[in-house]
Amino acid sequence: MKRQNIIAIGVIVFAVIIVVGYALFQESLNITGTATAAGDFNVDFTEVGSPTCKGYSGTCDAESLATIQGGGNTLNVTVNKLDYPSAYVIIPVTITNKGSISAELSEIRETNLAPEDKAIKVTYSGVAASDTEIRTGETQTMNIKVEWDPEKNEPGEQASFNIELVYEQYVAGN
Repeated sequence: MKRQNIIAIGVIVFAVIIVVGYALFQESLNITGTATAAGDFNVDFTEVGSPTCKGYSGTCDAESLATIQGGGNTLNVTVNKLDYPSAYVIIPVTITNKGSISAELSEIRETNLAPEDKAIKVTYSGVAASDTEIRTGETQTMNIKVEWDPEKNEPGEQASFNIELVYEQYVAGN
């Protein structure tokens, strides 16, 4: 029994030495600092290209169909009466990232567009139809199609509306 007691006391003393040694050599590392991120987020309409018109008796030129407003943030589109179902106007616009952060389109906001039960239908293609990255200084093209919906029997009324593009920071893999 005595030998067993000596071994138990030795194990306890050894454990105490290990704990005290660990405590003596333990260090705390505190890191403090400040991180700041700065960037300029600025994606604008920069140009209205030559439109394509089918069944549109109005003047088919960029100046009469679309104007850039609000320092490049808003595009005003005005398409007078289309002549028959499936008649359309396609307006190409250039979008430029003038900021210092890569961006991607998250939403297209239309204001002043006729209610959905009307005969005018607006669709988008190009950069508007994808999660395409627009890098700093890069330009992309978007097409805006204003069409007399062939499913509707009402005449193609005038369409006059504003478009604002809402962007967010591009993150690869999202």
